[in-house]
Amino acid sequence: MGVPVFRRSGGAGSTLPQARERVETERANSLGSSHESLLLIAELGSALESGADPASRIYSLLERLAALLKASVIALLFGGEGGEIGTFWWPAERSNELRMIIERRGKTGREGDGSRAIEEEGPWTLLPLSGSGLLAVCLEPDGAIQPDVRSAALAVAEAALRLGKRSVSLSSDRKRRLLEAELLAAGLFQASLFPRTVPALPGFRVAAVHLSPGELSGDFCDLLPITPHSCGILVGDAAGKGIAASLIGGMCRVAVRSQVSASLSPSEVLRRVNRLLHGDLVERSLVAMIYAVIDTETREIQLARAGQEQPLLRRASGVVELDAPGFCLGIDSGESFDAALADVSLVLEPGELLLFYTDGMTDAVAPCGAMFDKGRLAVTLGRTGSLGAQASLEVLCRELASFRSPGGLADDVTLVALERVRS
Repeated sequence: MGVPVFRRSGGAGSTLPQARERVETERANSLGSSHESLLLIAELGSALESGADPASRIYSLLERLAALLKASVIALLFGGEGGEIGTFWWPAERSNELRMIIERRGKTGREGDGSRAIEEEGPWTLLPLSGSGLLAVCLEPDGAIQPDVRSAALAVAEAALRLGKRSVSLSSDRKRRLLEAELLAAGLFQASLFPRTVPALPGFRVAAVHLSPGELSGDFCDLLPITPHSCGILVGDAAGKGIAASLIGGMCRVAVRSQVSASLSPSEVLRRVNRLLHGDLVERSLVAMIYAVIDTETREIQLARAGQEQPLLRRASGVVELDAPGFCLGIDSGESFDAALADVSLVLEPGELLLFYTDGMTDAVAPCGAMFDKGRLAVTLGRTGSLGAQASLEVLCRELASFRSPGGLADDVTLVALERVRS
């Protein structure tokens, strides 16, 4: 990291101690908001696992969300069956104002267009959700939607929206129908743990695939633009299955996003994330992660591994496993975890490919009881020859499908391939 440069504002400049104090205050505020985001996601997990009425859970989540965003008013909206705009929750005293906003959006065709950009309508800040959903917040004078809380806010709002749409009457089949709504909400949340778009990486191509066994689990990945010339790749796996594992994966993804701008060193980012999450993870789950930073100018790749599977490097001479030290997050918050991590640097030559994967790939079982294992994965990757990132993943998925038992996967499979493009 470079030395901070402090510029004057107006006529008088800040002294270095004052500037340092201001920077530390900003960092502390950022860390505080990041932790509040994680607590909110943890509360979402508790809400989904509880037996309370869906409406009361949504009200509780939205009240916490309003406090996190420093919003004086918050509203959750969704579309009706015939395409008209319906509502699920909003304050009665602001209903006319919100209805006018919705009508204007409907006339301009913006409702439900899939855009994720934040918009402004008078005092309202509008965050589009899936389908025709919308989270509308009226921020307090000192309120702002910071990048490190936006992911948490959207995830909780998406789940609350789905719960609202799937709210059921308290009847004889209440438990079955509530479970269905909860699983749908949690499934939507897990879908948000994987990137929807791939950022441009000059000189590289990246492809990703996620195969689900049909139940919720802890796999997650992300592609993170950091600077105009650097991008991060995150692949992780929270131990266990079900709603809890899925939400812990979401906590970790949000935590990494909150820290990537603090350092271009992958090991330093993982150290920060471990310190941020250790108190919340130690009683719940272990989390494995690998995080890489690609410099599109120098073509250098730096990566650090915290218990995740060792990545495989495909070269013309064969496939090798990269040796990167480190153990899972949640085991230790101090010196042992920090000392175990180290950045590993490499430069891909044109045509070479780096594969990140979760253990669902190597733990797949054949009808005879044999496991897919790392050796078979390396051999299959070697057979891809000079194929690009997407085509290579397709070969791996076909090999897995022909190998595994007819019953399907025992665990999630996440694969991310990074290819150096030939000029």
